Amino acid sequence: MNRVLTAVLAAAVLTSATLPLSAGEPAHGFKFSGFVKTDAMWDNARIYPGNYRLWVTEYEEKNDAFYLTASETRLGFDFWWDEETYKTAAKLEFDFYGASPAENKSQPMLRHAYVKLVGGNWALLFGQTWDIISPLNPKTVNYSVNWAQGNIGYRRPQMRFTYKMKPGEKATLKLDAGISRNLGHDLDGDGFNDGTDAGVPTFQGRLGLGTPMGSEGKFSIGVSGHYGQEKYDNGEHGTPSWSLNGDLAIKINKRVALLGEFFMGENLNQYLGGILQGVNPLGDPLPSIGGWGLIQVRASTKTLFNFGYGWDNPDGNEWKVDSADSLTHTLRDFNSEAYGNVMYSLTKNVALMFEVAWMETKYSDKKYGEQITVESYDALRFQFAVKANIK
Repeated sequence: MNRVLTAVLAAAVLTSATLPLSAGEPAHGFKFSGFVKTDAMWDNARIYPGNYRLWVTEYEEKNDAFYLTASETRLGFDFWWDEETYKTAAKLEFDFYGASPAENKSQPMLRHAYVKLVGGNWALLFGQTWDIISPLNPKTVNYSVNWAQGNIGYRRPQMRFTYKMKPGEKATLKLDAGISRNLGHDLDGDGFNDGTDAGVPTFQGRLGLGTPMGSEGKFSIGVSGHYGQEKYDNGEHGTPSWSLNGDLAIKINKRVALLGEFFMGENLNQYLGGILQGVNPLGDPLPSIGGWGLIQVRASTKTLFNFGYGWDNPDGNEWKVDSADSLTHTLRDFNSEAYGNVMYSLTKNVALMFEVAWMETKYSDKKYGEQITVESYDALRFQFAVKANIK
């Protein structure tokens, strides 16, 4: 993987060295993007997985933990070409949260790799990038942006069609529709992904409306959803995955903005919903519901405050166990987080960040013929980060 990244970097540098093109050739460009980021975190209880927070682990007594990492450092390459018929662009981006044997030997992980063609009101995208559903992300210092805490959607290979229209003088209506790679379980243990075994992709779509609001504001709202299938036991059994989602962003003025999303659906682990649990012990889809909200306040040109809350609530009533099963099965039954952070621009490129977050995770244990027992665990995290943008 390191050799591939080195080769890509060398090719990008060589490409950039050829600019500008001679007269008569289509204009094109290239730039580096990304940032270098270092995070230091202290917790009063153990949080999974550690470098970033998804949920609080079960414990008998609280145990302090400290983390220091530079793995969120990101490197990207952006290309674009301006031709007579189409405008085309390509993006390649990595961070360093790939599988690694040691914290000081982080491995690159592919985030984005796509090409996009734009012609008038429409666009086509081919490659890996963010899901169509639930397109917003909260502004956190934490690497995982409320994943498993109410924010669903991730990055995956896809083919997407986008069309924009103007129903009024200022409003814009946007339609996104596409197919994506189905990243499911392996419920039958045959070594093959059940999403791939379904033989069809997942379908995603979103309809969004945006319009100016006052002299400085903007209002946007969207509805999105997906549907996919997983097949196992040689196709004899199927497990659906679906979601229905809403997103809202209100920029009141240059200083204050409100953002939020809501979701409901089943078998959402591959979309980082259901607290990363997709099915119950019987293999049936696990329903879940959740969402998040954020208030942004820009105190000055250099200082930004963010205050947010998110929750994910799988349906414990659907945590069903087979009568022949003598094991106790544990469900992460509820997960929430409240946080606040400040981001200060020390220079044009370097920012200092501080975040305080309180998390609560509830666990339910169920054994066939016995009542569900529920335990709750909480944790407090203090996080400091230094981030230098690559410009």
